[in-house]
Amino acid sequence: MNTLNNIHALIDIDAELAKDTVIELSKMMRYVLYDSEQDSISLEKEVQFLQHYIQLMRLRYSDTVEINLNTPAQPPLGVKVPPLIMIVFVENAFKHGVSYDSPSFVHINLWCDDDNAICQVRNSRHKGLKVEKGGIGLENVRKRLDLIYGPEGYTLDILKEEERYTVKLIIPTLYA
Repeated sequence: MNTLNNIHALIDIDAELAKDTVIELSKMMRYVLYDSEQDSISLEKEVQFLQHYIQLMRLRYSDTVEINLNTPAQPPLGVKVPPLIMIVFVENAFKHGVSYDSPSFVHINLWCDDDNAICQVRNSRHKGLKVEKGGIGLENVRKRLDLIYGPEGYTLDILKEEERYTVKLIIPTLYA
């Protein structure tokens, strides 16, 4: 809903940018509605979805947040991953790692080795920021990973440091 509110406000400021933003949002919605029903999706499509999401977040935060996305220039052909598995960590990074009062960052790195897709998301961590309990995103992604790979078939490391939060997911790649 925040994205729709941002687009609504953008219409009066920059109508052309608002049009482009609606197109980005429609691409994301198409992916969520149609492509995400599959058991696996090409890494390339998953990367495109993350790029669209981050583009929308750049509009919301402008230059107040350092946002980096590093992905392979051309994801390896035939590599497949479960759809929408990485977005949970990216959404959490923006939700919990961005402060309007302090410098903030969200850094996302995605790469492949011979047998794995690796997603690492780092974000700033701010003192005094209350994190509400009861979020189900991480719990649901763990359950989903357990169903797909088994409890020992993947690695999910979460590191809370004083000024940064890091999530690193290593999943076996699936091939077409």
